[in-house]
Amino acid sequence: MTVGTFIIFIAVGSALVALWINVRFPKLMPWNLGRMLLHVVIAVLCVYAVGPAMSIVTDSGIPAPNLAAVFGIGFPTLVYEFLVGAWLIRLAQATASGFRV
Repeated sequence: MTVGTFIIFIAVGSALVALWINVRFPKLMPWNLGRMLLHVVIAVLCVYAVGPAMSIVTDSGIPAPNLAAVFGIGFPTLVYEFLVGAWLIRLAQATASGFRV
């Protein structure tokens, strides 16, 4: 398996987990626009923090540091990013439903 294939599998898997969380726990979604924007800001900050956090984990002395960094930091971050994206889509659909012609 190449690195590119592994990254695609991680991305698809995290999107599926985020979709499952969105469907299984619909009450987790913040319907308030202010809270939604807070989640968007947190998601953007997570993107900026994931690189340095993964380098700290890979430089540590734990066994299999690359896998620990990918599955301990990268995967949950991607799940959260996809979950916030799904929440934004749901909020936009609910908001725009009153504007149908």
